[in-house]
Amino acid sequence: MRRRALHLLLGLVCLSCLAPAGAFELRLAPAKAVAPVTAATRPDQLPHSTVALGRGPIRAAWLAAPTDRYGHAVLGDALEAGQLRIETVDGQVYIATLAETRVFEDLVPRLMALGEGDDAVVVVESDADRGAALSVWRVDAGAVVRHASSEFIGQPNRWLNPVGVGDFDGDGHVDLAAVLTPHLGGILTLYRVAPPRLVPFARTGDVSTHRIGSTALGLGQVLRVGDRDALLVPDQAQRRMRVLRWAGEWQTLASVDLPGRIGGNLVPDGPDRWRMPLDDGQVVVLHFLR
Repeated sequence: MRRRALHLLLGLVCLSCLAPAGAFELRLAPAKAVAPVTAATRPDQLPHSTVALGRGPIRAAWLAAPTDRYGHAVLGDALEAGQLRIETVDGQVYIATLAETRVFEDLVPRLMALGEGDDAVVVVESDADRGAALSVWRVDAGAVVRHASSEFIGQPNRWLNPVGVGDFDGDGHVDLAAVLTPHLGGILTLYRVAPPRLVPFARTGDVSTHRIGSTALGLGQVLRVGDRDALLVPDQAQRRMRVLRWAGEWQTLASVDLPGRIGGNLVPDGPDRWRMPLDDGQVVVLHFLR
């Protein structure tokens, strides 16, 4: 426990410890805009949300039953989801319905592999009194059940934005990454999956992956660097991109200043490349050089 507490403290204050000097680089290049792809939809799907499609036991997951009962309205409109629906490989659809005091405050369900042929869905679950939590859901015995969840932030209308799934500590097990309170001073947080809990093991500040009112949640990406996964994320001002890796302490592997503020999602554009719109209409390609 003392060692974990020390690592959490270091994670909050040390952003460039052990950074391999000159080993990596982020470069920018101009690019042309690409027309958006029309996404598949499902019955009663939440507006502006996406459907997660899988090739394993879970074939599709989507947020449904739009409701305005929560009233936070930071994701483009006043609607959130009252249900998570999961379609399995046999074509069956299973539904998780939240209590009236809760919603799925998210637009992007994310699939993750639990091992031994089992899949799960990662979403943001928000409570009227305690704000948001990261939660993992799976199908078990014919029902959608909560597999693991983090603590709620602790205040109403406090949100978090998941970044992705990966092995962030190099132990061979899947972890989760999210940015807590990205609008107020974002804290990048890494979690171990220890059902029924998601346990935080590293944090660092000056990270923001969302703007109030935007439907773009994909301002960060997961990438493999060496024996573990790293995170490509913007700073709080969203004018600088950094590749951060946890190796007992935070490492800044590479960074680059942007010619403007980020205006939308990072879209993969080849190995270690992402197409990125800026808020002035420019589009650039971000390339991570190894």
